[in-house]
Amino acid sequence: MKVCVDQAKCETNGVCVKICPEIFTFEPGNKKAIAKITDVPEDLEEKCREAFQKCPVGAICLDE
Repeated sequence: MKVCVDQAKCETNGVCVKICPEIFTFEPGNKKAIAKITDVPEDLEEKCREAFQKCPVGAICLDE
């Protein structure tokens, strides 16, 4: 699974960072979320799916 954050859509609400801090973090300077790693380890796939589903602006991209 690959993951990314659409910077044009991200509104810095931090849902993804709260759900899966192993993958998502806030970018220094603008506070938008970014994916620290894009290739999601198998043990974190479920948390990434949850972040994808709960992002209120649909800024997370998943490629399964």
